[in-house]
Amino acid sequence: MMRFLQATLVLLLALASSLSATEPAKTGVIIHRKYTMEQAKRFIPYTLYVPKSYDGKKKLPVLFALHGLFSDCYQVIRYPGMVPAAEKNNFILVAPMGYNNQGWYGMYGKEKRGDKPKNLGELSERDVINVIRMIREEFNVDAQRIYLYGHSMGGGGSFHLLSKYPDQFAAIATVAPAFFVAERGQRLKNTNSPIMIIQGTKDILVNVNATRSLVKEIKDFEKRVDYIEIEGAGHLKPAWSYWDEIFGFYNETKLPQKAPLPTFH
Repeated sequence: MMRFLQATLVLLLALASSLSATEPAKTGVIIHRKYTMEQAKRFIPYTLYVPKSYDGKKKLPVLFALHGLFSDCYQVIRYPGMVPAAEKNNFILVAPMGYNNQGWYGMYGKEKRGDKPKNLGELSERDVINVIRMIREEFNVDAQRIYLYGHSMGGGGSFHLLSKYPDQFAAIATVAPAFFVAERGQRLKNTNSPIMIIQGTKDILVNVNATRSLVKEIKDFEKRVDYIEIEGAGHLKPAWSYWDEIFGFYNETKLPQKAPLPTFH
């Protein structure tokens, strides 16, 4: 009898686990999730918002939002106005962690001196690619309308990911992008996706002159870059003050063909 009860309990737990794994995500609320990252042997969190209109039948665009240095996936998805803008425009909104709060999404390479763990850059980039794949496999995503938003470190990460996976993103929008790498314009030479950059003139973390220089480098390769400069603004407020412009920019753009499922390389 005891063995029968134990076997029944195991079966019920397995069934419950199966039902939980296939249960549709709630719409209209921010969802906290985590998954097991095989390369790191640990749980990695990410956050998610699915608009109320989502029913699994119609393909929806998806925006992946990359947080800044020492921030996280819980904070960036709660930037004032971001979720309402996603709801208004019928976007799925996802915020990967990037492994931890200082991984730079692989912008400085797979390994960088002083990083913990040693391959932090690789894990940070892999995490974003993992989350993109999971979201695309779970939801009915419009594969011609996948976008990036990045603030500060996340802006630098957005440029890096666009340059490395140019067939993946229809457009990127960055605020105060900390894209501090050599030959940064050259990295974007083989990309065709439109770029938006928003920058405050009084930003003490990302200097406006560095961003102006980046805009010029991009334009030198005859790429589309929409630049918004805010007189007197600092590092934070511009990150959540231009959702109409950002989502309007996204809504104007899509890839000429479906983006393939990304593979880390």
